[in-house]
Amino acid sequence: MIRKLVLPLGGLGKRLRPLTYTTPKNLLEVAGKPLIEYTLKETAAAGIREAILVISPEHKSQFEAYAKSVQEKFPHLKFHIRVQENPWGNGHAVLQAADLLGDEPFLVRFPDDVLYTEESVLAKLVKAADEHNATVILLTRIPREDVSRYGVVEVEEFKASENLHRVKGVVEKPSVEEAPSNLIIVGAYAMAPQVLRDLQILAKTMPEKDDALLLTDAFGEELKRGERILGLEFKGKRLDCGTLEGYKDSSEFLAQKGI
Repeated sequence: MIRKLVLPLGGLGKRLRPLTYTTPKNLLEVAGKPLIEYTLKETAAAGIREAILVISPEHKSQFEAYAKSVQEKFPHLKFHIRVQENPWGNGHAVLQAADLLGDEPFLVRFPDDVLYTEESVLAKLVKAADEHNATVILLTRIPREDVSRYGVVEVEEFKASENLHRVKGVVEKPSVEEAPSNLIIVGAYAMAPQVLRDLQILAKTMPEKDDALLLTDAFGEELKRGERILGLEFKGKRLDCGTLEGYKDSSEFLAQKGI
């Protein structure tokens, strides 16, 4: 059973400026709640007991204060803070939590997207990962003309469930013509322990520069070895809070829903 969740929160939120000049992106209020809180609400149903916040150095005091302030609201969670000194990729961010993850499966969730659905997305990922003993990544379909902004997956049929696909490959930000599908990675993952080991091995050979080590690099290693990676297709409403327009639209939608 997965008990730990890694939240990479180190981004500077450049697309949300000027809002992020004084407040970290994931602490911005969306319909009256900090953005991160929508993800934390998903954790109880998924059985998560530890949340590891991977942050940039300049936001350390703000996230420490936030974790203390919400401990009563999320009594089932133990919070940890880890600092990512350099923005060397989302895979590098996950490695900052390696001392706490050990050799156990774990979740990764990027809170930029609020996922509006009746059942916790994290709970669905945990259930699929447990049932099939595999890494499971969350997918959603978008208009094909928009695929060049995302990680796009190549899939084949997986007969065990109508909502699951078997992932054959991942292409980062392909052109519309080269995209293998219109299924993109949303930013939520249930990871088998070997993904962390692959990241640790890759980190020894990757250059130290921005976005050098990505989670998709580890997925590539998994697929080369014939490991099974599944994609869970998300059927609810995805609210992208990563841009000023998306932030505004998401705030209005969630306010109308009273969430």
